[in-house]
Amino acid sequence: MVDFKELKKMHDLSGGANKAAVIVLYTVGQGSPEILFVVRKISVRDKWSGQVAFPGGRWEPTDRDLIDTARRELLEETGIMLDKDLELLMILRETSPSNMPELKVVPFLAKASFKPSIKLSEELSTYFWASIDDLERVQTFIELPDGSRKNVLGFRKDEWIIWGMTARILEEAIPKIVSLK
Repeated sequence: MVDFKELKKMHDLSGGANKAAVIVLYTVGQGSPEILFVVRKISVRDKWSGQVAFPGGRWEPTDRDLIDTARRELLEETGIMLDKDLELLMILRETSPSNMPELKVVPFLAKASFKPSIKLSEELSTYFWASIDDLERVQTFIELPDGSRKNVLGFRKDEWIIWGMTARILEEAIPKIVSLK
């Protein structure tokens, strides 16, 4: 398990109004590693309405740092406890969503020894696990909540398209997961 104090020495994990954290959670079963994805509910108030994402969200003033943000958001959105159910392995490269470049998102890579039970929050419509082997690279059109269409590069798992910031994080995470298995 990663030492949180060491992570804080090596990375700026302080929070702030334009900071967020997500958890890239995977588990290894019989086949290739499987990654947890959540799907946001359709909502006119949500900039990422209906999109596939990793569990996570924005820093709040009650969070001591972005590790607290990741811990709180994971628990709120999925019912999974970071310190109890998972092993935090590393921090991936900070990124930003294209529709909100001022927001700095820190992805944490974590491993579960088994698939934990999931209790979705009200802001999510569903979740799914995707085997790395089943993620198909695609260039496709997606429909945005305003009805417009956008050509995106990303990944497909069944009917789900993983694109944007989530796809960029996934591209960095997959080789790390394969090397760590």
